[in-house]
Amino acid sequence: SLLNEGELGSFFKTTRKKKIKVEFPPLIPVELLDFSPALEDLVLEVCTVGMSIASVALSPALEEVVNFPGFIGRFGLDLDDPILIFLSISGSLSPLRVMESDLIASVKLRIQSIKGFFVKKQKLGYDVDGRRRLISPQETPKDFFVEPVVVNQDIELPSLLKELISSTIEGLDNGNGPIKSSDGSGGAYFMQDPSGNKYVSVFKPIDEEPMAVNNPHGQPVSIDGEGLKKGTQVGEGAFREVAAYMLDYPMTGPRAFPHDQSGFAGVPPTTMVKCLHKDFNHPNGYSFSPENTKIGSLQMFVSNVGTCEDMGYGVFPVDQVHKISVLDIRLANADRHGGNILVSREGKYGQIVLTPIDHGYCFPNKFEDCTFEWLYWPQAKEPYSPETLEYIKSLDAEQDIELLRIHGWEIPPSCARVYRISTMLLKKGAVKGLTPFAIGSIMCRETLNKESVIEQIINDAEAIVLPETTEEEFISTVSAIMDCCLDQYSRN
Repeated sequence: SLLNEGELGSFFKTTRKKKIKVEFPPLIPVELLDFSPALEDLVLEVCTVGMSIASVALSPALEEVVNFPGFIGRFGLDLDDPILIFLSISGSLSPLRVMESDLIASVKLRIQSIKGFFVKKQKLGYDVDGRRRLISPQETPKDFFVEPVVVNQDIELPSLLKELISSTIEGLDNGNGPIKSSDGSGGAYFMQDPSGNKYVSVFKPIDEEPMAVNNPHGQPVSIDGEGLKKGTQVGEGAFREVAAYMLDYPMTGPRAFPHDQSGFAGVPPTTMVKCLHKDFNHPNGYSFSPENTKIGSLQMFVSNVGTCEDMGYGVFPVDQVHKISVLDIRLANADRHGGNILVSREGKYGQIVLTPIDHGYCFPNKFEDCTFEWLYWPQAKEPYSPETLEYIKSLDAEQDIELLRIHGWEIPPSCARVYRISTMLLKKGAVKGLTPFAIGSIMCRETLNKESVIEQIINDAEAIVLPETTEEEFISTVSAIMDCCLDQYSRN
């Protein structure tokens, strides 16, 4: 139909996921473009009666956005930022600034006025993969966006995570909004597939973490910034969730991220995203604007038959318990309980597979709250298999810390120290033949007020070293004291 009314912004918001292929006159060289509300580039064709086509190129006077098909919006973008139009007629260019809220009819009239022509019948259209489409004011604007948080532009997002984000967008695009989980102490949202019949991912906003400002469960806001678990900080849970996935190397050993292989412990694929939707917790009211954008972790949803809390631990395979013990000891997990270990059945005979989730309290800056429920399961008293021992041997704390830095998380020195010591304990204990139970018992407190063995080792090291001691020298001192301690454990 002929278009003489409607907001141009309606078109801008409804073509977010389309590929715009355009051909310009030689004066404006443009190749295949990805289109988003940041309005990177767009070509309109002003079709007038009795006149040739006039090409119009639109590009924002804004910085570039992440170039990823299917991502919508840009954090910090004013939804009414100006768009600069270059109108090309008969080989000459004329600039025209357009607002997203401008009416299509008014834009067409302004385009006509530049060259002094006027026609009653006029169409605005664009070219998508070689097929002409009309701009329709009736198209419904989107009211959401999801996009990755990219820190290092030189690192490509793995295809597995691209698919995770795309499937999340497809569900929202089909009208299937986030479903808030009733479990847990923080805000967590199940994201649905296009059919609305299954979940594809779980989104955890950092501002809805336990003790954060927008926590949906009414928890008091942290006064000093410390999280629900001692040694953690409010607002860093999403980083820890992503870090746990990144450092969960496959059995083949450490390798560079990105990757699409499953990790040794089976932490579900996890990435950091920006997301805007009305169904998240917005205690101060909601509007489709940047200040309501949520940043958090997006993790692949894992189909399951329940959690370890729902069944007796006697049925869990030893190797499945051991893989989680390796992860928890290494990351000094302060929140491992049966409720955050999913149980699935795979294969012809329904083999039990355990999947660890909820790693927002890993990488603490102290060992005080480390807790492992598997510590009291009989499987923990079985020795590690040769394959698991080989995996543990390959771990390198310094390499891990550097990997996190490359991906944007400069792990705090106090957290890095704990990570070095926990990895050291796991590796030394495994070499001496200690079981997961023995190693875990060194790390965890017997009671709330009694320091763990690893805390005592650190205290002894701090009492020996001088104030000007380097971190490397301190870790060396801890290593020597730990060796003496582990010798006693291995003899027992």
